[in-house]
Amino acid sequence: MLVKIEDGFYLNSSHIIAIHVSKNMINQNFLVDIEYTPNNQKATGIYHKEFQSKLDADAFLQKLHQQIA
Repeated sequence: MLVKIEDGFYLNSSHIIAIHVSKNMINQNFLVDIEYTPNNQKATGIYHKEFQSKLDADAFLQKLHQQIA
């Protein structure tokens, strides 16, 4: 199943390996990294997205979860 990450960028849900969430302590932004396997299963890619608020990061993660589930 294709999952919309952002306009123009979709991932097959079976290619998503991990989702890493962290907080930058310097500027207080929330970082979301999606690790995935592109068409070549021997390589991995990282999609990096930064949010200024916890609410925005939560909304992105909830939307992603709903699309995958």
